[in-house]
Amino acid sequence: MSVVALGQLDLATLPVSAIKAGMKGYGLTVFRGETPERFDVEVIDTLHNFRPDQDLILVRTHHPILESAITVAGMSGSPIYIDGKLIGAYAYGWSFGKEPVAGVTPIASMLKELSRPIAPRIWKALGTLPLTEKAPAKSPNPRLAGLPPYLGGQRHGAFAELRAHAARLGLPAERAGAQLLPASTPLLVSGMTDAAVTALGRELERFGLATMQAGGSAAAKSAATTAPAPHFIDGGSIGVQMIRGDINATAIGTVTHVAGQRLVAFGHPMMNAGQVGLATCTARVLHVLSSEMRSFKIAETLAPHGALIHDRQSAIVVDENLKADMVPLTVRLHGATGAPRTQWNMEVASHRLLTPSLTFSAIESALQASVSDSADVVFTIKSRVSIEGHGVTQTEDVGFTPAGPSDPSALSRLRLFDVLSAAYGNPFEEPRITKIEVDIDLRFERDVLQIVDASVSSDEVDPGRDTNVYVTLRRFDTAEEVRIVPVHIPQTAAGDSLEISIEAGDDVQLEQPKPRTLDDLLRAVHEGFPGTSIVLSTKLAAQGVKLRGQLVRALPGSALDTLSPVNQSDRAATFATYQRKELALGHVVGGSAKVKLNVRQEPLR
Repeated sequence: MSVVALGQLDLATLPVSAIKAGMKGYGLTVFRGETPERFDVEVIDTLHNFRPDQDLILVRTHHPILESAITVAGMSGSPIYIDGKLIGAYAYGWSFGKEPVAGVTPIASMLKELSRPIAPRIWKALGTLPLTEKAPAKSPNPRLAGLPPYLGGQRHGAFAELRAHAARLGLPAERAGAQLLPASTPLLVSGMTDAAVTALGRELERFGLATMQAGGSAAAKSAATTAPAPHFIDGGSIGVQMIRGDINATAIGTVTHVAGQRLVAFGHPMMNAGQVGLATCTARVLHVLSSEMRSFKIAETLAPHGALIHDRQSAIVVDENLKADMVPLTVRLHGATGAPRTQWNMEVASHRLLTPSLTFSAIESALQASVSDSADVVFTIKSRVSIEGHGVTQTEDVGFTPAGPSDPSALSRLRLFDVLSAAYGNPFEEPRITKIEVDIDLRFERDVLQIVDASVSSDEVDPGRDTNVYVTLRRFDTAEEVRIVPVHIPQTAAGDSLEISIEAGDDVQLEQPKPRTLDDLLRAVHEGFPGTSIVLSTKLAAQGVKLRGQLVRALPGSALDTLSPVNQSDRAATFATYQRKELALGHVVGGSAKVKLNVRQEPLR
C-alpha cells in the first residue's frame, strides 16, 4: 500500500507564519447538491498552540447563507484559501455565536496525518477490517496483550465501551455553550424512531456528533440510471456511514484535500478514536437549515466509497482504495399481531466502540416502531453472533417489563452485548464478527412471579444438615404461594454465620476462571441460570482462587498463600465462594430476598 509523502504533494499551501490579520480569501463547501460553492473569508488573527502542536486561524466568513446560519454543522473540513493557496480547514465555532466567525485548522497539521501509516496487526482487534477493493487484506494474528480482558460474569451493556472512551478523553456529559468547540458533525439518521434517536444522541453528543433525523440514502434512486464512478473532490461532501439499510445513520462533513488515494477532511476528530475502519460515502446536500441553536446541512448519502482509516486530533483520513467491513444485522419480531413490519435488515459499523450501541439503537427502534404499547410484556430474545473461526454464539434472554417491549432498561441487559464485548475486547486474537441476528418473541401478559419474602423456622441451624427456606412468591391476580427449598448447611460452617440470597437466576453473578482463549470468554457468557428460576446462594466463609481455565473453591488460608504469591505478575485472584441451589419455576422471576443464619458449633441431639 502506497502512502502519500508530504514532499510528493502537488499542493500550494500557506504556512501559519505567513498569515496576517486582514488577509482575504475564500472557502469551498456544498450548500446545495454536489458542487462546492465559494464563500469569502477574512482573517481575524491566529490562536497559537490552541491544541498540542496545533494553532488555530480565526476567520470571519461572508456568504448570504452564513450571515444567518453563522456556524454550520457539516461544513467541517471546508478548505480555506488565501492567494490561491490552501491554509487549512473550516473546523471550529462557538455555540450560540451571533457572528459568522470560525476556527481554521492549519493544513500543515492535517497533512501530517495524511501520510501516517496504518498498522494491519491491530486493525481487526480494534473491531475493524479494511479490505482492498479487489480482495481481503491479510493480517497476522498476534496475541494482543494491551487490550483489556473481558471477565466473564460481568454485564457490559450496549454503551459501556463508548462511555469508557469518552471518559478516557475527558469529555463532559454535555457540551458547554460558551466554548470554542469543533463544529458539530451532523449524524443524519433515517428509519429510526424519535426515542431511539434521542437515546443514541445522548451518547454521541459529547463527541460533537449532533444526531438529527433526516432522509435515507439516494443510492437506490440513482441505481436505476447510469451514474459515474463515485469520487471525492476538494470542498465536496463526505459521509461516514455507521448504519445503512432499513435504518441509516451517516455523519456528514466536507473534504479538505484529496491527494492520490487518500484525503483529509473535517479539520477535527470525529470521535478521536485513532486508527479506525469505517465506511465512507459520497453525499448530496439538500438544504442548509439556519437555527439559533445549531445550523446544519440536511443531506443524504449517494454511493459507498472508501474507508475512514484515521480519526485524529486535526483531521480524519480516508483511503479511497479501501472499503470498511460492516456487520449485517437482522432483527425479527414475533408475537406483534398486526404490526406493519416485523423484520429489519441493515449493516452496522464494525467497531468496538460503535457496534454494540448501534445494534442496541436498531433493536430499540424496531420494537418502538412496531409495538410502542406501554403494557405488561414477557419477552424471549434469541441472538446469534457469527464470529469468523468460532462459529455461531447463541444466547437467550427472558424477562418481563411493565413499561412495554421497547423499555431500554430491559434491552440493555441482553447477553448479546456481553458476546460483542468478549469478541471486540478480548486480549487473545483478532476476531471478525460476520453477522448478528436477533429474534424477539413477545407475550403481552404479566406472567411473572415476584419474590416477596424468605424465612426460616429458626435462625439457629445445625452444621452438616438441611434446613428449609420458605420462599413466598406472588403472581399477578393470584394468591401468594410458598415454596419450601431445603438448603444444606456445610459442616465447615460450624460456629459461623451464613447469609442466603434468594434471587432470579439471571441476576446471579457466577464466578469465572481466568480465560485462556476467546472461546473461554464466549463459553462464560452462556454459563449461568435462566430468568425463569430462583437460585438460593449460600455465601461460605472459605475463599477460592481463579486460575487460568479453572476455579479452585473453598481453600484453607495456607493454600491461598501458596497459590497467590505477592511477587507473581499473573497472580491468582481470590473470590468468595457460594453454595447454590436452583429451583425451576417456568415463569419469569423478579425480586429478591435474604435470610441470615447462625450455625451451631455442634448439631443438637
